[in-house]
Amino acid sequence: MVGISEALKEELICDLPVFRENARKFFDGEISVKDYKGLSGPFGSYAEKGAETGMSRWRFPAGRITHPQLIFMAETIRRYDLRHIHFTTGQAIQFHRLQGETIADIFAACHAHSIYNRGAGGDHPRNIAGYPLRGIDPGETWDTTPYIEAAAAYILSLIKGIKLPRKYKVAFSSDAHNESHVTFKDLGFKAMPDRTFEVYAAGGLGPNPKLGVKVAEGVVPEKILYYITAMARLFAEHGNYTNRAKARTRYLQTAFGGPDGLREKFAEYLRDVLSEGGLDIDPASYTTACTKEGIPDDTLCHPRVGAQKQRGLYYVKYHPIGGNPECEVLLRILDYLGGAEEAEGRLTSDEGIYFINLTAEEARAVLDLTEDSAENSFEESVSCVGASLCQVGSQDSNGLLHEIVARTRKAGVSSARLPRIHISGCLSSCGTHQIGEIGFHGATKLIDKVPTPSFILVFGGSENFGTERFGMPMGNIIAAAIPDFFVELAELLTRDEAADFRTWQTAHADSFAELVKKYEAIRPQQNHGNRA
Repeated sequence: MVGISEALKEELICDLPVFRENARKFFDGEISVKDYKGLSGPFGSYAEKGAETGMSRWRFPAGRITHPQLIFMAETIRRYDLRHIHFTTGQAIQFHRLQGETIADIFAACHAHSIYNRGAGGDHPRNIAGYPLRGIDPGETWDTTPYIEAAAAYILSLIKGIKLPRKYKVAFSSDAHNESHVTFKDLGFKAMPDRTFEVYAAGGLGPNPKLGVKVAEGVVPEKILYYITAMARLFAEHGNYTNRAKARTRYLQTAFGGPDGLREKFAEYLRDVLSEGGLDIDPASYTTACTKEGIPDDTLCHPRVGAQKQRGLYYVKYHPIGGNPECEVLLRILDYLGGAEEAEGRLTSDEGIYFINLTAEEARAVLDLTEDSAENSFEESVSCVGASLCQVGSQDSNGLLHEIVARTRKAGVSSARLPRIHISGCLSSCGTHQIGEIGFHGATKLIDKVPTPSFILVFGGSENFGTERFGMPMGNIIAAAIPDFFVELAELLTRDEAADFRTWQTAHADSFAELVKKYEAIRPQQNHGNRA
C-alpha cells in the first residue's frame, strides 16, 4: 500500500452526513451525552462539559503539519473564528467551544486538505506518535520518516476494517529520550543503531498502567506493517468488549499470564500475518525530503533554536503555556510561515510545536513572533484540557498549570531549576502524570465534610529509555495551595547549590517529603500567599 487511495479517502468520509445529522440531534437535545460520545468519537469530536459545545481534533501523523496545511489552518481559524486552541500530548490539535454544524464542516474541509480526522477519537487506531525532529535532527538514531508515513497511511485502513474494543496507539522513536513514549504504547517501535527496530507491545498509561513488553528485536523497518496488523488482530480477538475499563491492550499482559505469555501469543499472530504477505514497505515511495537550503549563521544562538541536518536550515521550538496558543499569536505565526518555502510544523508530545525548515532570517522572525513561549523546562510543563472542557475530567488541570506559572512569575522566584510537571484532570493520564518527575491528577478532598478540589501529587515517574517507571502517590493537596507549593520549592532550590531538582531531591528527600506534608495539611481558609 502506497499512500492513501482515493477509495480509502471516500470510505473515511462517506458517512459524514450521518454524523452531521447526529450532531444536529445532540445539540438540539435529542441525543444524550453518553450516546453521542459513541457517535461523535469516530469523527474526532466529543461533547464538552455542559453539553452545549463540542471539540474538533485534528490528526497529524507524528505531529507533522505540511506547508499547505499550515496555510489551510490559518484560513480555517479565521473562517470559523476558532479561538480556543490546544496542542495535545497525542501530537494533535484540538479546537474547542464549537457547534455541531461547524464541527462537521471543519471535518469535511480538513479531509479535503489531507488531514484525516476519522478515527481521531472513539474505538479506533489513534494518531501515530513519533519523534518530532525526525529527518532533521543531526543527533537522531536514523530517519524513521518513510516508515512513519507508511504506517500512518496504513493505519487509516484499519479504522473501519477492524472492530477494536478501545483505542489503539502506535508510536515510533528515533531519539535517545523516548519523547514519543514508545515503551508506554499499545505498540511501539524503538529505532536501534543498526537500522532495525525493537518492538514493544501492550503498554499504556491510566488506571493499572503497564510498561510495554519487548516482543521483538532486530525488526527490518520494511516489515513494520505486519507487526501493526498482528497487534491489531490480537487486540480485536482477545480484548475485553464487555468491560470498557479493561478494554485496553495493557490488560492482555495479565490475560495471557504475564509478559512471556504475551510474547508467545503475539508471535503466533505475527506468523499468520507474515504468511499472508503483501505488507512490505518500499521506503522510496514515502520520501518527504526537504530541498530547501540556507546560509549557515553562527550568530544565531538561542535556547529555542537548533540547526538541522539540512545546510543552513534551522528549527524553532514554540511552547505556549499549557499547550494553549493565543489565537492572534498563532495566526501571525501561520501567516508568516505561509510565505516561508517548505516550512512545516512538528507537534510534540509535551504540547509544544517545532517550526522547521527555516533559514536563519526566517528563524529570527519566528523567534520574534513566539515571544510568549515558555521560558524554561518548568514552564513547558504538560496538562490536559481538564474539567473546564472535558466531560471526564474531575478537576481543572489546565487552569492549575496556568496559575502555577503565573504565581511563580509574580513571586519573582527563579523557576529554572524546577522540574517539568505533568497534570491530568483525572486518572486517565492524558497529561501523562504517571511518568513525570512530579505529576498531579485531579481528586477531591473532604475538609470539614466539604468536598474541596484537590490533586494527588505523584512522584518519581520517568519516561526515559532504561529508567522507565511509574510515579507513586505522595500526598493530596488542595488545588488552591499548589501554586505556592512550587514557589516555596523554587526558593529551596535557589538556596542550595544543587544543579537541578533531581540532584537536590536525592540529597534532601526528607526536606521534600516535609514540604509535601506541609502543603497537604493546608486548608482552604488559610492564606496561601503568606507562607511564613
